[in-house]
Amino acid sequence: MAIIEVTIVPLGVPGTSLSKHVADVVRVVKESGLQYELTAMGTIISGDLDEIWKVVRKMHEACFQGEVARVSTQVKIDDRRDHAASPEQKIRSVMAKL
Repeated sequence: MAIIEVTIVPLGVPGTSLSKHVADVVRVVKESGLQYELTAMGTIISGDLDEIWKVVRKMHEACFQGEVARVSTQVKIDDRRDHAASPEQKIRSVMAKL
C-alpha cells in the first residue's frame, strides 16, 4: 500500500484565500473512497498506487475552474512493499521511539 502527500495550489487567484479551491480538491478525494487525511499543508492519501495516481490527476484538474489558469502540484510518495503500512502506523512507530 502506498502513502502519498499531495499539495495542490492554484496560482493567480484573486485574493489570498484558497479554501474554496482546497474544498474542490478534497471533494474529489472524498468521493474516490480512498483513505485520506486533510492537513493544514496538504492531503495524505493511502491505498493502491495506481488508484491514487488517478485521483491525484482528478484533484489537479479540479482546480482549473473559473479564474484558475495555472496550478502547482507537489507529490511525495512512500511506496513500501516489504511491510504493510498506514499513516497511523508510521506515527505510532515514531512515537514509540520517543
